[in-house]
Amino acid sequence: MKRCSMLLACCCLCGCANLGQVTLHPETTTGYFSAHRTGVEQCLETEALNQRLRLEADDPLPGGVDRFNLLNAQAEVVAWIEVAGFSHHETSAQFYYAPDRPAIAQAVATMIARCGSVSG
Repeated sequence: MKRCSMLLACCCLCGCANLGQVTLHPETTTGYFSAHRTGVEQCLETEALNQRLRLEADDPLPGGVDRFNLLNAQAEVVAWIEVAGFSHHETSAQFYYAPDRPAIAQAVATMIARCGSVSG
């Protein structure tokens, strides 16, 4: 009984992370945008839908970094995105995705290319 209670306590304290399809050693890509963060996030959301994916907000990171999960049609996490402003009208987005998912890598590249022309 003591072991069961210790196991339950460990599970509660450690928590669980849903890695989805991203894996423990993801591929990373960074996009730079000449636009305010909210405009970039709106563009990424629109372009995700155009790629038949969905952007879902996650808990923000310290320092004003917004986090998102990129979900496929089955609601599986296929990428993580961290969006941060680094000057008044410039934004960066860091994408994390599984290295063995070329379709996701292509979707990320398309999202960056299309949102790279966002202005404002």
